[in-house]
Amino acid sequence: MQALPALLAAAGFAGCTGHIEFDDPAPGSGPRNTNPTPGGSPNGSPNGSPMPTPASLNPGRVVAHRLNNVEYDNTIRDLLHTDPGLAKSFVSEEAEGFDNIATALSMSPRQVEDYFNAARQISASVFADTKLRGQVVTCDPAADTTCASKVITAFGARAYRRPLSDSESKDLLAKYDEAKKLGTDAMGALQHVMHIMLASPPFLYRIELDPSVSDKTAHDLTGYELASRLSYALWSTMPDDTLFALAKSGELSKPDTLSAQVDRMLDDPRGDMLAQNFAAQWFGSKRVPDHVASASLFPAWNAKLATSMQREMELYFSEFLRGDLSFADYLTTDMNFVDPTLASFYGFPARTGTDFQKVMNTTDHRQGFLGLAGFLAHTSRETRTSPIIRGKWILDAVWCLPLQVPTNLVIDPLPEPTPGSSPTTVRELMAAHRASTSCAPCHDMIDPIGLALEHFDGIGSYRETYDGSVAIDTTGTLPGGTSVDGLSSLSGALAKDPRFLSCAAQKFGTFAMGLSIADANRAQILASWTSGKPTLRNLIKETVRHQMFRMRRAEGQ
Repeated sequence: MQALPALLAAAGFAGCTGHIEFDDPAPGSGPRNTNPTPGGSPNGSPNGSPMPTPASLNPGRVVAHRLNNVEYDNTIRDLLHTDPGLAKSFVSEEAEGFDNIATALSMSPRQVEDYFNAARQISASVFADTKLRGQVVTCDPAADTTCASKVITAFGARAYRRPLSDSESKDLLAKYDEAKKLGTDAMGALQHVMHIMLASPPFLYRIELDPSVSDKTAHDLTGYELASRLSYALWSTMPDDTLFALAKSGELSKPDTLSAQVDRMLDDPRGDMLAQNFAAQWFGSKRVPDHVASASLFPAWNAKLATSMQREMELYFSEFLRGDLSFADYLTTDMNFVDPTLASFYGFPARTGTDFQKVMNTTDHRQGFLGLAGFLAHTSRETRTSPIIRGKWILDAVWCLPLQVPTNLVIDPLPEPTPGSSPTTVRELMAAHRASTSCAPCHDMIDPIGLALEHFDGIGSYRETYDGSVAIDTTGTLPGGTSVDGLSSLSGALAKDPRFLSCAAQKFGTFAMGLSIADANRAQILASWTSGKPTLRNLIKETVRHQMFRMRRAEGQ
């Protein structure tokens, strides 16, 4: 936010003012959770207790929220019906495992320049294309003296995701008149105004305002602010005409209307963004195409296989998102989605065509999300599996239990096992870390989880032994004392723990709000969600209906 004055000026608003293999990024996480007790009343109050009053409600510090790269490109696409994809080259920032945490989305001088240049390029391309220009300029500025005002008002309401204020309309129209006085024709002047708007804070930021900065009482969002929260939470893009209309009428603030909009928005193709953006960060599918595997050790690995694995992870999540499956079964449902490439890799019967098909194969060794090859690959090293990465990732993604290495702890990395050497297994190598008093507390939690998946190699292929001869030991004891042996018992134990559904509520709440949600808000959402069938769709509804999502409060002077 330090570069905001520079951004304003550039846009034409000068008057506004140690090692342990922990080097892999962790999936989205929030505040550390205790074990919640599922249950509660249907109205969202845990165990029948009343919802907090506006005076006591703390929705969290919702700061001005810059559009992240995905949101920027999607918004340009839906605003101007063109998709230049310019944000792919922009700097990306992450916190809590997600790239939409508002406090992490800074604005450096380099980013100011990137956005300003992108706005120039996009506005020029739109006005150079007759069809694209015609969707913005719907009148003739040469024949209609009010045309410029009409265009600025209509385009501004969509670009800023709310109606323009009188002063904004006046300032932008003045920019249009100034450009004409300098010899620019009417179309060029409108292009100049579009450039200004696309580089301005009201476009680049989702800004919510408080009636009083000193009053910390929570208050309702405006309809337009709520529409933006909902749209960016589910679609990672600007509101559509339906949301704008509901925002204008005031209907959107009604909980039943929000529930109906969740259904509509999930049934829209843009609902895929929850799998391709939210779940891709939570469960790591976005990492699969960039995974590197040794060609000599894993000759089956290639870009086509990686793409198929990534798509299976998305389809698996979407089956729970759009279907009626309980999310409690996410780790245990014996289901795969395969195209011919992935079917061959899994050893399933040959498939024809290019489409993915759902397969319920109970004769293989795979089960649930943790059995998907994409997950097993992206949590491995280039030359071997990494039980440490797998274990740490699962603790964070499944139980919201991220582990941080003390800053003063320096540990040598595990040596790479070599054929014929001793020790010969990853388990034996990892025993050295567990024997250390400084390492054991973390490794006693991480290692049993990762070792339970050792029947799957560095790209997710099933194996019975190491190198065809050394037996694989997948036994272990989870934090809390539960014994596991292999994928099936691990997945079942993880899923039965109440931290699993609590973590799911934490992850979506964090993503939807763009901040770490308070434990009290998460507990209320969880209680209401688990009082019925805990589908992903119902989790989204409970989250957006909660006062946390529909309200905000000032933070004082």
